[in-house]
Amino acid sequence: MTSQALQSDYSNQFPTAEENQITDGLNDFSETFLEYSQELGLGYIKDIELNLGLTLAIKNYQNHPNYTISENATEHEHPLQFYFRLQGYVHSNVEYASVKAGETALCGCGMAPKMLFKEPIENQEVDIHIQPELFKTLFGIQDGDIPSQFKHLFRQPDEEYSVRIGTITAQMQVVLQQIWQCPFEGLIKKVYLEAKVLELIALRLQQDMTGEIIQCRTVKPRRTVVEQIYQAKEILESRIDNPPSFIELAEDVGLTLYQLKQGFQKVFGQSAFQYLHQYRMEQARLLLYEGNMRVADVANCVGYSHLGQFSAAFKRMFGINPRDCLKGKA
Repeated sequence: MTSQALQSDYSNQFPTAEENQITDGLNDFSETFLEYSQELGLGYIKDIELNLGLTLAIKNYQNHPNYTISENATEHEHPLQFYFRLQGYVHSNVEYASVKAGETALCGCGMAPKMLFKEPIENQEVDIHIQPELFKTLFGIQDGDIPSQFKHLFRQPDEEYSVRIGTITAQMQVVLQQIWQCPFEGLIKKVYLEAKVLELIALRLQQDMTGEIIQCRTVKPRRTVVEQIYQAKEILESRIDNPPSFIELAEDVGLTLYQLKQGFQKVFGQSAFQYLHQYRMEQARLLLYEGNMRVADVANCVGYSHLGQFSAAFKRMFGINPRDCLKGKA
């Protein structure tokens, strides 16, 4: 049985077993370490205030395979953000807010719409927020003289914020690794991380300004069975309206049918059929929550030709009828 959690407050996703905080008021530095709840999985989050108006979050956690976390984000004023996803795929009902492993998002100021997110099982990310005034000070920008290449970063609160997705380059990967493995403590740690964060911001801005994407080319080692199982999962997710048979799926990823069935159960704690059914229902909920499609159209999108069967399956999963999940009704 799969557990569901729908969160509207990010901090509530992490009922902590332990919370440690280090504060240095003289140097405008504080660090909070949150241990991930063992009820949900394993891992941690570090929230670091490097300076007034400059924060760094390092997130490294893994959810239990049978526990799904969704976050309901209300409409809000969005900060200036530099986001780097190292592992996992965050799904959202708003397409541009979905970010895959190996991608980086540059988000400007403005208004972010109401969105629903599904947290990945495995999550590694580096998230940087910088106040607009500090950004302008660092770059010598005057309020009335914002360079054209930066104007999309400074929209008004009544304008929708800008999101630009890029690929994490080899240079960015080096800096991200240095941040992840910072060897220092105290004031030296603050200075080191602040320098690396500013370097990362510069690399991301350069990518945005030039459109340059540098892919890190490596020799791929032979895939493990676990990697093949994850590939099978991705195929199912990409073909929910017309999924392959499990024999075809096993052939597509280079496994026997027995390996696929056993591996799926071991990695995700449920059969491939159960996972596909759950994923279809979750995608249906995202589409219904967005409110732009009829229930019948949503049913077709997730592979149901019979509306009654879809409605019954949806109610069994979430305890409500699909119509009650439409925008403004639930």
